[in-house]
Formats: sequence, structure tokens, C-alpha cells
Amino acid sequence: MPNSESRFRLCMGTLEGKVILVTGASRGIGLAIAKTLGQEGARLILVARNRRPLGQAVAQVPGTVMSAATDVTKPGDVKRLFAAVKKRIGRLDVLINNAGVFTYKPFRKTTLEDWRRNLETNLTSIFLTTQAALPLLKRSCGDVVNILSISSRVAFPNCSAYTASKFGALGLTDVLRRELRAQSIRVTAILPGMTNTRMKKEFDFPLHGQDLVQPEDVAAAVISALVQPRRATMEEILVMPSRGAVGAGE
Repeated sequence: MPNSESRFRLCMGTLEGKVILVTGASRGIGLAIAKTLGQEGARLILVARNRRPLGQAVAQVPGTVMSAATDVTKPGDVKRLFAAVKKRIGRLDVLINNAGVFTYKPFRKTTLEDWRRNLETNLTSIFLTTQAALPLLKRSCGDVVNILSISSRVAFPNCSAYTASKFGALGLTDVLRRELRAQSIRVTAILPGMTNTRMKKEFDFPLHGQDLVQPEDVAAAVISALVQPRRATMEEILVMPSRGAVGAGE
């Protein structure tokens, strides 16, 4: 547990030395966030479901002190993850919930499996990881950053399961912010618009990567939230393509 001097330093607006756990860290937005945080001097715990891409990510991210192949939809996996963090590092300063999946199909073709996969990955995982992280976050001036979506506020056709999960995730984030203030834990929701990741391949209309938000843009929003003085919380950050709506429905 940090002494009063080190705790004061960790509460300042710098990421140097902070222990930050990123889920969904093996590719896309999660990998961009991890790289950016590593460049800022953070000590990183990278979490993803599949070992091979996770290993590739570790090789690219400076400042990685721990990695764990973890399915964050499974309570047992999550419990083992945070037990390992406590044993090996002893604290956690920032939790970034980024793991997510996406289903693009008409509601009438959406299966129960699609529904459950979106709800479990995009919503239940936030419940599990945040609850498990709280005992460690209480030891420092903690932050929880949830990477959500413009679909947390705007309903798009052919995205019923995804939209339901993201609306729920934003509601949960709002509740967490209110409940955790008394413990000096800040909670931020980041809502990217259409982003240049593998997700864009799911759509049935053409998308040009240069017209979209880039993963590095989302990473910059994360940095902005984390370096704020402790008296300020960036509660919600909306990051949209500067060219405006992209494709059908955005």
C-alpha cells in the first residue's frame, strides 16, 4: 500500500508510475489506449481473452508489467485476475473497461446467443471487473474509465443487442459515478462514434477509414480524463468524426 507521499504523487495529474489495467487490450481501441498510456510512463496490466494476440500486444506496449488471458464475462476468471493483481502488484490506480463485441443484423434475425453475447461482454463484464477492482482502487485516488459508444445514447437500426448493452452500460456508469464519489474514485464514460477498427467490416455499406474516428483519438480522450486535477471529473466524452455522420444511421 503506498505511503502518504507516494499516494499524494499518484493523485496528481500525471500518469507516471500509475498502475492501469486495460481490458480488451490486444487490438483496436484497447491496444491504442495501452500504447499511449505506456508512452506516458504508466505501469500496465493488459487483459484480453485470447493468448496469442495478447502476447503480440505485450511486445508492442511499453511499460507492461503484467498480462493475463482472461474472459471478463466469467466471474471465476475475473476473480483470479484481480487476486493475481493484488498478489503481484498490490494496488490498482485505474481500471479501463474496453472489452466489447458488436452484432449488426436486423432484430428479427438477432438470436438469443447474439443478445447474450452482447449483454455479457459489453455490460456484465463492466459489473464484474469494476466490483472486483474496488478493493484495490480504494487504496489510491482511483479512476474507472468505460469505453462505450455513441450507441449508448442513440439507437441505430440493425443494432438491437449492441444498443441495448451500451444503453445499459451508460446507465451503470452513471450509477457508479454517483456511488463511488465518496471513495474518491472518478468514473468517466467515453462514447466514440464510428471508429476505424475491425468493427467496420460488419456493416453492409462502404466505410472509408480516413473518415472515421481513429483508435488513437479515443486514447487521447482517455488521457484527457485521467490527467484532470482531482477536483474535476470529465464525466462523459463524446468523440465523433469531424466530417459528421458516416454511413447509414449514424
